[in-house]
Amino acid sequence: MTTFFEELRQNSKTYNFLLLQMMALPFSIAFGSDYGRPILPVMFLTWLFVVKKSDLSYIFQQKVVVVFMAFIAMHLLSLLWSEHAVNGAQTISRMIRYIFLPIVIYASVMKESSVKYIISAFILGMFVNEIISYLIYFDLYETEFSKRHHWPVGFINHIPYSVLVAFTAILILFEAKHMDNGYVRAVYVAFFMTMTANLVISSGRTGYAAYFGSLIILLFSYYTLTIKNFLQVLIFPIAVFGLAYNLDAGVQARVKASVSAVEQINTAKNYDTSAGARIAMYSITQDILDQPENSIIYGAGTGGIKTLLNESIERTGILNQPFDHLHNSNLTAYVQTGLAGLFLLLLFYYFFWRTPVKSEEALFIKQLLLLIVVISTFGDVILSIKETMLFFGIFAGLVIFDGRLRTDTA
Repeated sequence: MTTFFEELRQNSKTYNFLLLQMMALPFSIAFGSDYGRPILPVMFLTWLFVVKKSDLSYIFQQKVVVVFMAFIAMHLLSLLWSEHAVNGAQTISRMIRYIFLPIVIYASVMKESSVKYIISAFILGMFVNEIISYLIYFDLYETEFSKRHHWPVGFINHIPYSVLVAFTAILILFEAKHMDNGYVRAVYVAFFMTMTANLVISSGRTGYAAYFGSLIILLFSYYTLTIKNFLQVLIFPIAVFGLAYNLDAGVQARVKASVSAVEQINTAKNYDTSAGARIAMYSITQDILDQPENSIIYGAGTGGIKTLLNESIERTGILNQPFDHLHNSNLTAYVQTGLAGLFLLLLFYYFFWRTPVKSEEALFIKQLLLLIVVISTFGDVILSIKETMLFFGIFAGLVIFDGRLRTDTA
């Protein structure tokens, strides 16, 4: 196995410069988009000097890429009937920059030996953020972000952070399972444990759902279902959550708030809670598309979600406070582009799941990534938040690249 510096000596200076940027971007994700934003344009310019026509030819032949391009095209088309076209153009620009561009760059010019450095850079960035999160939690350190929002998270909203933690923890568990070095495996298992605990204190219930949903589904895919394997995979996470519930007042408050939200919906039709508002968004979405100027087939047009949402809240009276977004990426696509756009998004999920890959690691990442993202889209606008957009674009690019390795060796 070559070391990182041996790898650099074997590559051209231009590719090495690009590789360093391709490592810096995943490392920066949990530190906030302010760090990733300036990396992207430089990376794109460097990529232009490295990419070959054959690289692009392969990428744009992939069904998953073609469908995502059609999804973007549907948003562009919807600007024709949008009353907020300028805002819509900004939405599409973010989609291209933070999802589509990373997919194309990482899928087209990667080298097989470089993939491990990209993944390691992301894990290292999450490890640093985990340390900062614990320091904040124990009142030993603060960032400007944590001072403002009072979450034990250093740089980004606690919901996308919890999604990143959920993905990282389960990925680390997979990596530990396949390590030959017992000492390194022990370090990774310990990291999995501390990451799981970090997920608990980060206050992101969307991450909780993504974590347990993905963990249970992957348990059936990657383990022979025995009592021993079941306990090994699930006993620690369940124990951590149980312990946190008994010792951490914040965790108790979030669990009780979720239970109370369901009770209030059932008994008083009160949706003015965090969970209740997410349920109310389904009725609000339908109300928006029922208006005569909009269409269930092609939507209300990209842009202006905040305006459409709050007009509907005022019209229906289902909620008593304004909101900035629908807290659901799938509903957002439905409102903006109707059934046509929602179908393309679901088709993208399907083709991504069906993307052929060469390595077992890539197969696991593909399945874990899609499970984490899809489950999370029901709790927040994961496909509209820059950090999680970058996260998805980078790892989706790595998966598609691995599929190319499979094709080349077939």
